[in-house]
Amino acid sequence: MTEEKVIYLIKEIAKENKFVNTSAVLQNSNFEFHVRNQGPYHSETSYIVSFKVDPTTFVKVNTELTSIKNTIKRLIRETTGLSIYEIFITPDYDKISIINSEVSVVQTEWQEINDLQKKLIDLFKKSDGSIDYQNIGNSARTLMDKLARIVFDEKLHKPEDPKIDIRNGKFKNQLHSFIATKLRGSQNEDIRKLANSAIEFMEKSIDLMNVTTHKLDVQKHFAELCIISLINVVSVIKSVNEIP
Repeated sequence: MTEEKVIYLIKEIAKENKFVNTSAVLQNSNFEFHVRNQGPYHSETSYIVSFKVDPTTFVKVNTELTSIKNTIKRLIRETTGLSIYEIFITPDYDKISIINSEVSVVQTEWQEINDLQKKLIDLFKKSDGSIDYQNIGNSARTLMDKLARIVFDEKLHKPEDPKIDIRNGKFKNQLHSFIATKLRGSQNEDIRKLANSAIEFMEKSIDLMNVTTHKLDVQKHFAELCIISLINVVSVIKSVNEIP
């Protein structure tokens, strides 16, 4: 059974059973299956499935992502017998051209992170000068730092290289260490690369915006890119944190 046939089958089942949000994700996304190799004592092959969703659809269903993941996982298991280790649902950022009202907060279990996302989006909508755009970069760094302090545990998430600085304030190193621990092993290599790339892109977006202070039109685009990449990181870290 091919991956395309699996997704086609659960699309039809979701539509027939009126699983509205799940159907919306399946109908408006691209997907990839990744084999998660088991240890020596496990004979069953399991999979990680990643969905890149049309941004408009993602915004509409983002508060229901946990339920949607569980539904997809159950449908695949019940109809094909395949073992699904994890489902990832993220926006397809190649399809985002403007922010305005098109991107919204990724709801997490951390209210402070939710509030800071909203504050940042509101700040962008009201911005009209270089100081405002620089404040977006500074606020984005603050949010990333707070997110890292929430999920990072120095006792659990030790980097392989002891020289890496994981003190508070080094949010990038903390998040990389968190991801390396939660997604350890060659079976998680693809997802680990995706998560780490999101963090690197986020930091570069902030840096680009803060060094370009003389062109307001360019700065606005970088501020927009900064917020989009920030939402992406929050979504990825939320998903990784939910992995048992």
